Amino acid sequence: MYLITLTYDERRAIDWVGNRYWHGNELSNLLILRCEYDPDLSWSDDGDITFRIPEHVAWEMQDLIEADSLTCFDAELVSKLNDFCRRIV
Repeated sequence: MYLITLTYDERRAIDWVGNRYWHGNELSNLLILRCEYDPDLSWSDDGDITFRIPEHVAWEMQDLIEADSLTCFDAELVSKLNDFCRRIV
């Protein structure tokens, strides 16, 4: 199981990318629909959300992240997502 914590602004950036690139809707769908997180929280809530990501979903996330250049994300979010990918074994 892998963990990633996304801030409200990071999730908004993913939403803004939307269907323009794979790291928009595809990434949010993987996190929302296929990962565990506090059931009292919603994607659109203010504050941080920590996602518990099964290994097979982590590999899918890595494929999405590597296939796109993470266009439109700021350097901090790009770094966070790339760091996440490097932890997958």
